[in-house]
Amino acid sequence: MEHNRNVCIAASLVAAVLGTSAQAQDADAPLTSSLERQDCATEALETLGAECYVFTGEENWDDPNGDLVQIPVAVFNADASEGNEPPVFFFPGGPGYSSLGNQGYLEQLLKDVGARTLVTMDHRGFIHADPSLRCPGYANVSPYHDIIHTPAITSSPDPLERIKPVAAQVEACYDKLVSEGVDPAQYNQYSVSRDVDEIRQHLGYDTIRPYGSSTGSGTALSYVQYFPEAVDAAVFGWPWFTHLRSRAAVDEFYTAKQRFTEIMALCVEQSEACRELHPDWMVAIDKARRALDEDPYVVEVEADGGETLHFDGAAFLDALYLMLPSMYAELPVLLNEVQAGDHSRLQSFFLVDDYVPETGPGSYALGYFLAHVCNDMGANRPNPEDSTAAIAREPAVLGFEPPWVCAWWGEDGAVPPEHNDLPRSDVPVLAIHGQMDPCCGPRWSEQIARTMPNVQSIVMQGLGHSPVNECRSQVIQAFLLNPSDELDTSCADEVPLESWVVE
Repeated sequence: MEHNRNVCIAASLVAAVLGTSAQAQDADAPLTSSLERQDCATEALETLGAECYVFTGEENWDDPNGDLVQIPVAVFNADASEGNEPPVFFFPGGPGYSSLGNQGYLEQLLKDVGARTLVTMDHRGFIHADPSLRCPGYANVSPYHDIIHTPAITSSPDPLERIKPVAAQVEACYDKLVSEGVDPAQYNQYSVSRDVDEIRQHLGYDTIRPYGSSTGSGTALSYVQYFPEAVDAAVFGWPWFTHLRSRAAVDEFYTAKQRFTEIMALCVEQSEACRELHPDWMVAIDKARRALDEDPYVVEVEADGGETLHFDGAAFLDALYLMLPSMYAELPVLLNEVQAGDHSRLQSFFLVDDYVPETGPGSYALGYFLAHVCNDMGANRPNPEDSTAAIAREPAVLGFEPPWVCAWWGEDGAVPPEHNDLPRSDVPVLAIHGQMDPCCGPRWSEQIARTMPNVQSIVMQGLGHSPVNECRSQVIQAFLLNPSDELDTSCADEVPLESWVVE
């Protein structure tokens, strides 16, 4: 889609929409959005039979100035015989990850919702949107997208030196977007919620059922907050809510670290051999970290004439954040060996054989990733002194949580002061978590349940972030059939725990 930064949207655009019904508007008022049929943005959407549209709306909904955004929208219509249930609107996560080209991902979503209409899209700033907020240089330093081999983790023994390449790319990304005529402050959950509600109206739906993935659940929660009358139920998949994610990065890191200790608690509860190996299991993580701080794992890799990677205790915790779902059963023996100075498992643990000197953004618009993370903090955004002090106090923050990088973002996001408040709503909610997910465990749904009394949650045994199993689709479909009924979550242990490795 070719982007025109100063275009008046003609009223004829809405008339051209095929199969949609726009909300009635004052004939004298300027038309601020449109939805019209177009070719599908990806082959996957075409293959799966989606009806495809392009949505055009204001970049700044609160102060329209003629600068516009365009985003692709795809509708998978349910059979007419299935009745008139509200459609499910999928809110992608990442933030900034486009699923529109991933046929397997889309097929899983269709399986999740069953015989119901599914509406999905790239949000403003994503790779198929216009403008697309691309900052490919950030991919090579991002402590979130390359959490093990990023320079923020491996480039120097000094954590404060590791800040520099990341900070420089964050500043460069912001400056690049401004130079392209983008207003970065407008790319946040508040603006996305407005986009989605305009799309809802154009498609003629009175109510919808948001279904979020990861940070997309945070965006879905914002939609519930700003448009409560348009929601009759919501699914928050492996949720990462803004009002928690925007807390101080050190606080969030220690929450994840506690998850590692809880896995050790599970091990000693289930295995006497694990208890014998780690009678001091509550401090086993810290002991392994201290051992690597005193004797880092240093490895030479072949890249641009040779490169040295430094893996200290902070790197160990950061890698564990990523690797836990796939290696939790090995955690007892890994901790024991690291404490003893045995680094033989670390080649595999740190994925050294998979090292590449440069990474690509893949399906991410990394400028949107930064805009979303930083803008949704609102006035909670740290300054460089805040982030530097946090990293000096806890170096593992470098690879764990993205909000510390927002100290080098150019401005606060254009969000209301109450943007990060806990929403208050009686809407029925299903929250899905993976047991081995360090970022997005059940504490998130427990917190929103303080002000949203109709939250039901399920924790999928043995699975991590974005768990995929039969139980997931089974529970989602049961919830969508009768959102107010008590769910049968007995399938949560469908995936058995692996046997603990102690030698």
